[in-house]
Amino acid sequence: MSRGAINFSSNDEYFTPKWLVDRFGKFDYDPATTREKSEELGIENYDTIETNGLNSDWTKYKRIWVNPPFTLKNEFLEKAQEYYTATGGDIYLLLPISYLTTRKFHETCGGGCIYIPNGRIKFENGVGGDVKSPAFGSIILKIDNKWSIRIMTI
Repeated sequence: MSRGAINFSSNDEYFTPKWLVDRFGKFDYDPATTREKSEELGIENYDTIETNGLNSDWTKYKRIWVNPPFTLKNEFLEKAQEYYTATGGDIYLLLPISYLTTRKFHETCGGGCIYIPNGRIKFENGVGGDVKSPAFGSIILKIDNKWSIRIMTI
């Protein structure tokens, strides 16, 4: 299926640019990445599609970055909310903006700071690959106990 400049298929991986992750500080775990991308971002602990971060124990980490496969966003948000409830640790998720208007999102997430970029994030096609803008907007959610919104200049 094709939307805008990015071709979406089950084999495609689109990565968050380093500058965006860096804006939120240093992270010690990413449950949905590749070895190459974790090295680029300086995230020492990570899981890949093969090791399946949904089956890992996130509670031993203090700061987590998640750019989940959008086909598994419900499962990653559930795990992220469980992590936050158990530890109160910092967890950031990059999600499609349209997900905020779904019942599943509101049934799962109890609060958070929603960072809304003032433009579309340009994703990388593979580590250091071509930069592409999707046909939809994205947000970064930092799970918290209360709701807030911040506009983010990109």
